[in-house]
Amino acid sequence: MSEVLKMAEAVAEKLADYNAEVLFFPEFELRELEEMRVAVVPVGTEYKNLSRSSHEELLRVQIGFLKRGCEDELPQLLPVVEGLGLSFLNQKLAGAVCVCVAYNPIYSVEHLRERGQFTSVIELTFKQIKP
Repeated sequence: MSEVLKMAEAVAEKLADYNAEVLFFPEFELRELEEMRVAVVPVGTEYKNLSRSSHEELLRVQIGFLKRGCEDELPQLLPVVEGLGLSFLNQKLAGAVCVCVAYNPIYSVEHLRERGQFTSVIELTFKQIKP
């Protein structure tokens, strides 16, 4: 199995309290978003040479938080998303450690304005060292 897919599954398992699921095409109808939906997507793998005999493997996984909502709900939703992202920093999962947490976007203005949908994406980067 792909290492990045294993990592996505480990992230989804850690977010089991939010019913997170690994999805390859996370698209939902607004009527499906009354409750917060959490989608974990394997994004990519990057390899960096460390020496002739070893390299570093960076696994990237995105977590999407989607919920029907409005601007008035942002003060309650943003701290939840930020806290969940930070909870992964320095955590070890599936043989790798989370070295970076990025919010991109912390929320989508377009989705909120055009669809009445809160959309937030966290990108986690996990580092493995392979000889």
